[in-house]
Amino acid sequence: MLNKDKIILMTAISIYEEKEGKDDLSINGYFRGDYMGAQVLVGAICGTIAFATIFAMYMFYDIENFMVNFYKMDIVEFATGVLKKYVIFLAIYMVISYFVALFKHNKAKKHIENYKTALKALYDNF
Repeated sequence: MLNKDKIILMTAISIYEEKEGKDDLSINGYFRGDYMGAQVLVGAICGTIAFATIFAMYMFYDIENFMVNFYKMDIVEFATGVLKKYVIFLAIYMVISYFVALFKHNKAKKHIENYKTALKALYDNF
């Protein structure tokens, strides 16, 4: 005879495996430090691309003023200022990436623990 509680539990486990379980299992496959390092590295690459895009948009927006004052400005000072802004932007972006990855890893770990508990409850009922 079918047990309604078992069917509900199996359905819940199956839905979890099909949706967020795939991501949680892949995240849980890494050690915490390895996952955090990889995500911060990806964050650094994405942050560099974002800064370059924002900088290019700003330069194209104000290209006339830049070209008029190009020979009057100190290029080393300009490059130093841009580099300082890049380092600050990248540091903030990497800190945000670190905390987002930490949150995702902790959330996945909690979901996996609940998943294992549900599997154990299902196994014990058979």
